Amino acid sequence: MFSEPLNEKIVAHFKNPLRYNRLFEHAVDVLGSTRYSNVSNFIRKLQSGGILKQHEYSAKNKKAITLYSSLASLDGVSPYDMAMAMFPGGYFCNLSSIFYHSLTNQIPSSIYICNETISSNQKPKTDNLTNNELRNAFIKPHRYTNYVFEFNNYEIIVVDREKNSRHGVLSVTSSNEICPKNSSVTSIERALIDAIVSPQYNGGITSVYSYFKTAKQKNINIDKLIDLYRELNFVYPYYQSIGFFFERLGMKKRASAIYDAFPPKQNFFIDRNAKASWMYDDKWKLYYPKELVDEN
Repeated sequence: MFSEPLNEKIVAHFKNPLRYNRLFEHAVDVLGSTRYSNVSNFIRKLQSGGILKQHEYSAKNKKAITLYSSLASLDGVSPYDMAMAMFPGGYFCNLSSIFYHSLTNQIPSSIYICNETISSNQKPKTDNLTNNELRNAFIKPHRYTNYVFEFNNYEIIVVDREKNSRHGVLSVTSSNEICPKNSSVTSIERALIDAIVSPQYNGGITSVYSYFKTAKQKNINIDKLIDLYRELNFVYPYYQSIGFFFERLGMKKRASAIYDAFPPKQNFFIDRNAKASWMYDDKWKLYYPKELVDEN
């Protein structure tokens, strides 16, 4: 079908797994080296000739993804590369970002990638939430997505978020990082915000407290964090939890900046599954489990 040198070039070119739309773009790059002028015909020839193989993956929610590669098996592919192949327009978030920014030393077996699919008109309204409405929301347990793919003893967890909410997302420029070069990951400021908002995707609220503790030694830009928080336009007053953690961990200037920007107005809860036995912080108007923080 092709000369041996060209065949080797094509096999190498299609080694990394791709979704079909990216496959089409990728094929254009090598098309000029062949006698083909039509991309679709070229791809069909690669498939019929056994050079290009299909790999099917199904999530727990039954959603399926097809990847294309010259590899007979994708088992040797990094799970982070797999996540980016599955969602090339996505970005690493939650625990993956926490690990990327060295806020934890524990190597996660779950990889979190954001997929922006939610329309802004699906977002609940924020107007005049009462203390009772907040309580009713936070006495309920967390919801967990079933958009989860199993791959090589890892879970690739897809987090659906609102469209155009890519605030505080950075490009990975080094090939020596856990996230692939040219992929995207949330900044350390966005990672801390997301950890407060979704502790269930960040190892739990006790782990989130430890990330904030580690962040004390990091170069956190509090002005950037505040700007990001405003851009994200949350329904619930998560800033109270952020300020509370900063203050309890001795980061007084950061806590004051949060308090000045967002003075607490309503009672709030550090986590879901709120209990009547939780302690209450008057300054931050926040309920929290006694064992969560050092009260001394």
